[in-house]
Order: sequence, then structure tokens, then C-alpha cells
Amino acid sequence: MENKITAILLAGGKSQRMGTDKGLLVLNEKTFIKHICDALQPIVGSNILIVSDNKEYDVLGFTRVEDIIENKGPVGGLYTALATSKTKVNLVLSVDVPLVSTELLQWVLENHDETDMVTQTKSGDKTNPLIGAYDRSMRIVFGEHMAGNQLKLRKVIEDVKHQTLEIPEKWDNQIQNINTPEEYQNLIK
Repeated sequence: MENKITAILLAGGKSQRMGTDKGLLVLNEKTFIKHICDALQPIVGSNILIVSDNKEYDVLGFTRVEDIIENKGPVGGLYTALATSKTKVNLVLSVDVPLVSTELLQWVLENHDETDMVTQTKSGDKTNPLIGAYDRSMRIVFGEHMAGNQLKLRKVIEDVKHQTLEIPEKWDNQIQNINTPEEYQNLIK
């Protein structure tokens, strides 16, 4: 599947609750972003795109791009990534899910319906648009929403043909977002 799919890692957030760049937090002697890249590589090889202005990510050896239009949150990050991507299908992740596995990501892709613009995941009653598959043409939709300053990602997804996949219970722990120092401490215990 390498070169048919681009993996997009959104690492440009302000990490206000955490107080530090979440992608560079360490779990089992590896940064969060390294854990995620390791899960992605069997699927996409080196076709990984990191959206961040933090040059520390360059050490990973993947392409890093900075937001085309700054301070537009995940909508702006996805716009930048999809404008840069060369593939129709893009596997999107945020950097705060270090437990995600190759098996789960492969499952998302296998269940992604390419007639949908977005495939997002869900666990219980919580949808997760930042573990999913996005059609490259969504860059146009994101651009339109940014022009109107409509920056709520879930609202953008509601406006397009999308699907929501219920994550099998065996993978529930893999999709937890680590956003606060307390969540991080609980993770590394």
C-alpha cells in the first residue's frame, strides 16, 4: 500500500493543557510521535507527513510541513497536509495517541469506503475524527471552511459524505488521547 496512502500526523497544536509538545513526550524510551510512526511504517513506508512548525521532528526523517495559514487548528493542519499530499487516501492521526497499533490502522483503511470523503472512528459515544481516513479532495472543503472562519472539525465532517467506524473493544485503549499531565502520568505508571 506504500505510495498509495499518505500518513498525516497533526503535531502543530499549542498543547495548552499539557504545557509541552505532546508528540515529544516519552513512553517506554520513545517519543509519542515515534511510537505512531512505527505503527504507520508497515502500512505507508516513509510516506509520512508531519504538520508542525517544530523542527525537532526533523530528526525522524519524514517530510515536515508548516501550516499554510497559521492558527486555524486541526482544520488548518488538515488543509495544509491534504494540499501537500499526493495520494487520494490519507490516514490521519493526532500525535497524542501513542498506543495506536498497525493492526488498528490497517483495520481503519480496510473498512474505509472510498466513496466517503472522511472515515472517522468512534468508541462508545465519542467520535474521533483524528484517527481516520480522509480523501485528498477534502482540502477544498477545509479551505472553504477556513475562509468562512468555521474551524470546528466535527462540523466540517458533518457537512460531507462520511462514515463512522465503531472501534472494536479490544482496541479501545489505543485511541485514548493523552492531553493533560495527569493523563500522561497515568499512562507511564
